[in-house]
Amino acid sequence: MKRVLTYVVSICVLLFLWEMASVAVNAINHAALLPGPFNALSQVVKNANTLQRNFWASAWRLILAILIALAAGVPLGLVVGREPVFDRYLSPIIYITYPIPQVALILFLFVVFGIGSATKVAMVALVLFYQILVSARGAAKNIPEEHIISVRAAGASRWQIYWHVVIPASLPDILTSVRVSIGLGIAFLYIAETNAALGNGLGGYINKHMLFQRDRAFAGIIALALLGLILYLAVDGLERILCRWKYVARRSR
Repeated sequence: MKRVLTYVVSICVLLFLWEMASVAVNAINHAALLPGPFNALSQVVKNANTLQRNFWASAWRLILAILIALAAGVPLGLVVGREPVFDRYLSPIIYITYPIPQVALILFLFVVFGIGSATKVAMVALVLFYQILVSARGAAKNIPEEHIISVRAAGASRWQIYWHVVIPASLPDILTSVRVSIGLGIAFLYIAETNAALGNGLGGYINKHMLFQRDRAFAGIIALALLGLILYLAVDGLERILCRWKYVARRSR
C-alpha cells in the first residue's frame, strides 16, 4: 500500500506541475500551445479504442526488441567479461562500434527490412543490445575472483561456475540495465515509428496529431508513459523474484 500510495502522490504532483506549465506556456505565448492534463486525459477516454490498438502495437515491438537484446547481449557480455581470450579480441570491437549513433542507421534498416514492424524492432533491439552487452560484460568482469576460486575448488565445471556464480552475481546489474533500456527503447521506438510512412503505433499516433490536435497527441504521450511504467514495474517484480537475496538483506537491517 505504501508503494501504491507513493505512485499516486507522484502522479498527482506531476499532473499539478503539468497544469502549471500549461498555464505558463499558454500565457506567455497568448495561445493554447500546451494542453493541460485534463484535456489530455479526456482525450485518452474519448480515443480509448484507437489508443489501445496503437498501445499494443508499440508494446509488442518494444518487448520483442528487449528480449532479442537480452538473448544476444547477456551471453556475449558474460563470456567477454569472464574469458580473457574473448575479452582481448572482442572488447576493442565493442568499444569501436558502441559509440556509433544507431539512429543514423534507421534509413538503412528501412531499405533492408522495409517499412513494417521488423525495422522498428531491429532499430530498438540494436540500440538496447549494446546497452545490455556493456552492462553484462562489466558485471561479469567485476565478480570477486575468490568467489570463482572457491566454487572451482569444490569441483565445479565451467558451466556450473557460470550457472551458480556468474549469472546470479551479474543479474542485478543486468536488470538495472534493462530498466535503463526501457526509457531508451521507448525513445528510439518513437523515432522509428514516426519515420515509418505506414503502420500503427503510439509514435505515429503522436506525430500525426502534434501540429493541429495537441490534446490527442499528449493523450498518446500519456499512453507511452504508461507503457514504460508497466514495463518498469514488471522488471522490478522480476528482480524481486530472481534476486531475492537483495531484498532479504534489506529487510533484515
